[in-house]
Amino acid sequence: MWKKVIEFLSAIGGAIASFFTTMPPLVYILIGVMSIDYVTGLICGAMGKSKKTETGYLASHEAWKGLLKKGVILLVVLLANLLDIAVSKGAGITVEAVMGATCLWFIASEGLSILENVASMGVPVPKVLINLLEIMRQKGDGKEEQQKNTDSDKKE
Repeated sequence: MWKKVIEFLSAIGGAIASFFTTMPPLVYILIGVMSIDYVTGLICGAMGKSKKTETGYLASHEAWKGLLKKGVILLVVLLANLLDIAVSKGAGITVEAVMGATCLWFIASEGLSILENVASMGVPVPKVLINLLEIMRQKGDGKEEQQKNTDSDKKE
């Protein structure tokens, strides 16, 4: 019986290892940024500066909600990857455009959340970081293109 359990756990471990060794670099970056956001959120709560709770201090249900949200973000990235695969199969090429844009958007959003946490702690935040993350998020939303179109309509 133990042999079967060990074989099962080994198979699961192999599948997980395979998944993590074949991920594109942007997914690693996203996981890193999500981890930093979670840790800075915990530090904010420990300092009594959290905007997620009435008291400003740590609350396990809020921490759990944060982890669940991050899990759902990874599911959205998986969906984007599956869409890329579907398009790639039809075209006979490898494309990671949808997943890449999705990862960049979430990286920017998580990055802004990190800066909000850091600012709540009283740590100064370089304006260049805020600007860069806002630009990344706007590009992911297509707002930059919408702004260009609006500007060209005004000129006419």
